[in-house]
Order: sequence, then C-alpha cells, then structure tokens
Amino acid sequence: MDPEDDVRAFLTGAAGGTQPPMRLEATDVIERGGRVRRRRKRWAVAGTSTATAVILAVAGFLAGHRAGPPDPVQPADPPGLSTVGTTAPSSAPPTEVPATSVPPPPEAQPGRSPARASKTTVPTPSTRKVERPTSPPSANPTETSAKAPVATTSR
Repeated sequence: MDPEDDVRAFLTGAAGGTQPPMRLEATDVIERGGRVRRRRKRWAVAGTSTATAVILAVAGFLAGHRAGPPDPVQPADPPGLSTVGTTAPSSAPPTEVPATSVPPPPEAQPGRSPARASKTTVPTPSTRKVERPTSPPSANPTETSAKAPVATTSR
C-alpha cells in the first residue's frame, strides 16, 4: 500500500463515519475557476457601467446649471416729468488772484539775522489769513518786480 492511502484510511477512521472526499478533482477546480472568472467579469462590467452613468449625470447637471447669455438690457425710459430742475451754468466774470511775492533774503536786509524758514501771511479776498512757509534763504539775491502779476480764470 501507498503511505498516502494509509494516512487517508487512518484519518477517515479517526473522524468517525463517512467524510467528504479528501482528493481534489481537476474538473472541480476548472468549474470553480470558471465561476470565479465569470463573477469578476460581471462586477467589472457593472462597475464601469455605473461609473459611466455617474460621470454622464454629473456632466449633464453641470451643463444644465451653466450660466447662459445675459438677458438683454432694456433701454431707459424717455424722460418724463422731472422733479429736479436743471439750469445752465452761469458764466462768472474772471476773478483776479492776488500775487504772492517772496521777500528778499535776510542777507540783503541789514540788521536782521538769517532764519531757517519764515512764515508770511498772504491776504486773500475772503479776508482770511493763510500762513505759508517760504523756501529757505538762498545765497543769491532774487529780484522782485514792482508790478504784481495778475492771474485770471474763467469757468
């Protein structure tokens, strides 16, 4: 006898009663492999079909919610009764702007000490005093004309 047969006989007797066969048959293995392959193929087809359907549904949803061309703009209504009156702007006569002059540098004036920057007041037509700092004295004296320039503005 074969040692494998002895082991099978011993295990069959030890388990008591009849047991399922201990051998694997080639036909059983081939049938089971076919069933596994068919099941895997069905799952693959179902998975790709589901993924395709989801992608198409999302694309359709996004295409449906895309902003279309804007609505046409309606022209303004013709002017009807207006509550605000309009008038033409009046032409104001040209106004004269007072000229500002720069005082001569302190070196040119005897008895004065040079200052860093002096402030002068310039009278304006509205009788308000505006103080403006002048530039620091320069080494070269500047000439001032006796006649003040007059600026005119028109609106």
